[in-house]
Amino acid sequence: AHGTGRELLPGNTLEGALNAVAVGADIIELDVHLTLDNIVVLRHDSSIDTTTNGSGYIADMTLAELQVFDVGFYESDYPDKKSVSGIRITPLEALFKALPDKRFLIELKPDDVETGVQLCRLVLSYGLQKQVLVGSFYSSVLQNFREVCPQVPTSLGEGEARMLVLLSWIGLGHLYKSPGYSVQLPFEYYGISLISKPLIKVTKDLNLSLDVWTINDPQKMLKLIELGVDGIITDRPDILQAIDI
Repeated sequence: AHGTGRELLPGNTLEGALNAVAVGADIIELDVHLTLDNIVVLRHDSSIDTTTNGSGYIADMTLAELQVFDVGFYESDYPDKKSVSGIRITPLEALFKALPDKRFLIELKPDDVETGVQLCRLVLSYGLQKQVLVGSFYSSVLQNFREVCPQVPTSLGEGEARMLVLLSWIGLGHLYKSPGYSVQLPFEYYGISLISKPLIKVTKDLNLSLDVWTINDPQKMLKLIELGVDGIITDRPDILQAIDI
């Protein structure tokens, strides 16, 4: 469930995650930032302007200051969707308490070290190191996280994933030394299809899980299932769950 199923309920929220599980999501994908008082919270953007009735940057506000605002849908993506009042910015700890048996794909959004330090502390304190996979677009952020938190597995950063794909294209994917346990890739990149049987074979040979984002079209979902990818990241887990394989 991409962003806790962000097309069904406001994304990166406890309410969204609970709903995603209810409609059949196996794994909750979410993004995190760090508040001024060092609380890891669910949030895609560094500011709250885009989906709340407030304004400001998460890094400059405490959790208490953030939670006075309502969270809604991205107006640019869903101009016609209206959220109910009372949905607040969610601390990650609340999600761990509510869904202790679920699996999570957590993306570190800031380009810093401290967010990863606090995320590691929280994951280990709840004993979820076998249920959490940590990702980031920044390979440097993941390298830092691997050093401070070797107990928690990571996926590949953007630069690391690019190298994997390039090597697979020239038939040298078997030479790739993966620093992570999985890779998340888009269905296509600048009009070029990335997901193919040769790439899937390479990831399986390397014992890497391959997940594809962000797929909301049922025909693409079915194609990826037939190709044999390990996971499909979607805003609509209800559609994916309903596909008759």
